[in-house]
Amino acid sequence: MIISHSHKFIFIKSAKTAGTSLEASLSNFCSGSDIVTPLGDFEFNKDKEGQWIHHEMNAGDFQQHDWCTTIKKKIEPEIWESYFKFSIARNPWDRVVSLYSWQSRNDPALRPRKRFIHRIGFPFNDLKETRKLFSEFVKGDWQTNDRFYVIDDKLCVDFVIRYENLEDDFKEVCKQIGLAEISLPRLKSGFRKGYHYSDYYDEESKAVVAERHRNDLRLLGYRFETA
Repeated sequence: MIISHSHKFIFIKSAKTAGTSLEASLSNFCSGSDIVTPLGDFEFNKDKEGQWIHHEMNAGDFQQHDWCTTIKKKIEPEIWESYFKFSIARNPWDRVVSLYSWQSRNDPALRPRKRFIHRIGFPFNDLKETRKLFSEFVKGDWQTNDRFYVIDDKLCVDFVIRYENLEDDFKEVCKQIGLAEISLPRLKSGFRKGYHYSDYYDEESKAVVAERHRNDLRLLGYRFETA
């Protein structure tokens, strides 16, 4: 999350939408009393050369995934009203697959395991087994992203970057905040297998994601697509 007084913008960082890459890039143009929240010191938060490119500053009690309502309460009303506010959205069904893949890296229960019959030669269908685990995951406890850009069922930001149109939308944001075009690093990538998100879903899991993401579907027009 960034509050830049020098460029008069507020970047509200959503989850599993390439927000870390944007935050790291924008942090290099922050200074003085600007606020940039810290990241965890993980290898996947470094660029492909292994360089740390994110610069935190003045974070205080701000957190990288503070909700929009939390940020609004923590800052002066005139800052909230006058600064250019933006966040990132992603097709809900795609984002939930990304969330599942992210959490499965540290949770063996979310990863398919070969059983005895597979060890003696019975074919192992990785996607079929993953779909079963994913279906149970979808029914569990996870949060949508509209907490970062929706207040009282309305968009509370001036611009929503679409993950699907990330580079072009980020160029538009740079124009709005008076920065030259910025290249984006690829941070926190490589945790997901190469299937299209639609391959993970059955009708029930698809409906659960749609129901929880009513705001994204209504306000941003997202729809379930196939490869």
